[in-house]
Amino acid sequence: MDTAPNIIVSQRLDKWYQTFQYTFMSIGLKFGYQQDEVRDFINQFFLDLLEKKIDPETINNPQAYLSTAFRRKLIDHYRQSDKNRLEIVKDNQENYSEPSIQETLEQIESNKELINSLKNAYKKLPARCRKVIDLKFYKGLTTEEIALQTGLTKRSVYNNLFEGIKLLREELNRTAPGIQIAALISCLGFVIATAFQ
Repeated sequence: MDTAPNIIVSQRLDKWYQTFQYTFMSIGLKFGYQQDEVRDFINQFFLDLLEKKIDPETINNPQAYLSTAFRRKLIDHYRQSDKNRLEIVKDNQENYSEPSIQETLEQIESNKELINSLKNAYKKLPARCRKVIDLKFYKGLTTEEIALQTGLTKRSVYNNLFEGIKLLREELNRTAPGIQIAALISCLGFVIATAFQ
């Protein structure tokens, strides 16, 4: 006796699957999932409905009911996967310790080869970049003060600083990968002061 209602429920769910699968695909893609993932979600969603043994006759608006339920399934999956990602990140953070800026500065200052390569990289910079970096990091001027002293616009000062630091960072990455950019900037005054000695 139970098989007849189950067959009716199964047929109704099959009809809903055929009718709404593209709507659900669109919803899943808007949530940012890949097409294969959404297909899996849709199939699992309808299997879950079949297992719940819902009575299709009690659902007045199947599209609204099913769309809302499907969105909730996607949100629940996102929350669960996000929670798992946070646990992985937390585990990784506990096992990783980044050296302090002070440790990095000491490492740089004790590394004569690195200092020499930074000096050489500084010497290779275009004159305009060297001038702006010297005024900013050795003399301690602001961007506005550098613009007034050099006659450059603030934007040009910024662009020259950016280009010079980028070139120094590239050299630093070649000679000592993993050194923090904050440490490089902290050492610039020392590098500039001794670059042409």
